[in-house]
Amino acid sequence: MSTLRSRASASLSLVALLALAAPAAQALKSDADQPLEVAANHFATNQNKHLTTLTGAVKLTRGTMKGESDKGTVYQNDDDEISRVVLEGKPARMQQQLDSGGLMRATAANIDYDTDKSTAILTGNAVVIQEGRGEFRGERIVYNTESGELTGEGNSGGGITMKMQAKPKSETKPADKDKQK
Repeated sequence: MSTLRSRASASLSLVALLALAAPAAQALKSDADQPLEVAANHFATNQNKHLTTLTGAVKLTRGTMKGESDKGTVYQNDDDEISRVVLEGKPARMQQQLDSGGLMRATAANIDYDTDKSTAILTGNAVVIQEGRGEFRGERIVYNTESGELTGEGNSGGGITMKMQAKPKSETKPADKDKQK
C-alpha cells in the first residue's frame, strides 16, 4: 500500500512540475465584461435565491466563452452579478479564446466555473485541450482562467495523462552562426 501511495505522490509531483513548465494560457479577459446569453428548453428562476436552473439543450455564451450541457445552474450575488455557473452533461462542454491566441476546449461530466475565483473545476472524465500547447486528462482538473494554471488528479483506478506540445526548434540563429566562425 505504501508503494502505491509513493507512486501516486511521485505522479502528482511530476504533474505539478509539468504544469508549472507549461506556458501560461489565460482566458480572454474581455469576456468578463460581456453579457451572458442563455438558450435552453426550460428554465426556472428563483429571484430571492439569485438562482436560475436551465435544462435541455443548454447553451451559454459570454464573449468567446461557450458552454453546452444537459443542465445548467447560474448563481448570482446580491448585486445580480454572475458568481458561478455549473454545467452538467454527458459530457458538459466549454470553450474559450485565450489571450495569447488559440482556443481552450474542455469536456467533463461536471464543469463548475466560479467567476469570483476565476476557476473552472472539471470532474468526471475531464479533458482540457489548449490548441498548440497540450492536452490534459484526469478525473478532476482545476483550471485558473486568470493565471492559466492547471492542476489535475486521477482516481484510484488510474492517474492523469498529459500531452505537451513541443515548439519546433528553429535552425541555428544568425547570431549563433557568427559565434561559430
